[in-house]
Amino acid sequence: MKELTHLSLFTGIGGLDLAAEWAGFTTVGQCEWADYPTKVLEKHWPDVERWRDVREFTGESFRQRTGLQEVTVISGGFPCQPHSLAGKRKASTDERDLWPEYRRIISEVRPKWVVAENVRGLLSSEDGRFFRGILRDLSDLGFNVGWATYPACWVGAIHRRERVFTIGYANCIDQERFAKVKVFR
Repeated sequence: MKELTHLSLFTGIGGLDLAAEWAGFTTVGQCEWADYPTKVLEKHWPDVERWRDVREFTGESFRQRTGLQEVTVISGGFPCQPHSLAGKRKASTDERDLWPEYRRIISEVRPKWVVAENVRGLLSSEDGRFFRGILRDLSDLGFNVGWATYPACWVGAIHRRERVFTIGYANCIDQERFAKVKVFR
């Protein structure tokens, strides 16, 4: 079996990266713009290729810098501020909306799997049109898509803070091979 590889966008301090590694993936690239999280990543993943700005990340630079032609999964929690119930909810009109960059990178890198994480407010952003657009974008890129919400307290946090996880897998994947994978709603 080929090595399971993971590319992390909007990496933060590497929470999804750590989960991916616990699941048997090797993180081969990270993209994080903020200084403090980048220092944390440099300490814990010193040999991983790193980009600072998703707007400057390209599939070509990924292949050149990692030497890989493909990646198993891309994960990332794109900025939540445009969708958070605690904010102004400008969604696609907010300059911090980086879903279009995530979509572009998916189209250039062509992973087998995509994992996107965000706040529950994403579901009602732009009266639900924004989230339906994400599902449509992934479908148009050739992914079968499912989603679920989970409260943080399910994994031991002392608050509820629900998160939306969107999972996509490329239509070309052998369905029998991944029959044991379950996505719950």
